[in-house]
Amino acid sequence: MMDVIDGGLARVSLFSDMDETALGDIEARCNWSRVPTGAQIFDKDSDTLDVYFVVEGAVRILTTGSDEREVALADVIAGNYFGELAAIDGMKRSARVVATKDSVLASLEGGAFLELMRQYPVIAIKVVERLTRIVRSLDSRVAQLSSQSESQRVWGEILRLAQPDPAKPDSWQIADLPNHKEIAAWAGTTREKVAQAIGELAREGVVRRRSMGLVICDLPRLQLMAAARGAA
Repeated sequence: MMDVIDGGLARVSLFSDMDETALGDIEARCNWSRVPTGAQIFDKDSDTLDVYFVVEGAVRILTTGSDEREVALADVIAGNYFGELAAIDGMKRSARVVATKDSVLASLEGGAFLELMRQYPVIAIKVVERLTRIVRSLDSRVAQLSSQSESQRVWGEILRLAQPDPAKPDSWQIADLPNHKEIAAWAGTTREKVAQAIGELAREGVVRRRSMGLVICDLPRLQLMAAARGAA
């Protein structure tokens, strides 16, 4: 537990329309905590109903597939929130959440969150809008996991992580490549498969390893490989 951070919830998009007095009241009702990197906030199937607001840092939402592999569903960064599903329907947690950075979280008991939605319709509307985005995003995620091969999903993650190289016009790179475990979580595969898929890209001349990252040598081909149907 830690002291209330005055104005801390002003950083959370859900409360962007709240006046200072109302915001202060909500902050006083929250429990505040510092969470170190790697710490679990709650586990899948737990009975907790609190809603969490990320004031600083970031967390990752993870679930387990039918093959017991852990799959990343979303990263929640500072200014956003998570845990509202259990607060709304009163059911067990559908995923587990861990901190990916040292974080400051404010949590509100589920019943108090529902009361807040009834008291402030603008908050209720924002929650509904966010739930709609979550459903759309998960639909796309399920389609990706079910229709693409493991290699394709890894290549898709490499493509997602690629950024323009500021030092070289028309060049792309991943300056700091995440470890294989993290890529595997997003791709719904194993670390070994990540290593194999990246190795294949390197052998084909699509990428080249550089320090802690990758240089994308052939972006159009990477795009084709990630999008191709029926890849092994």
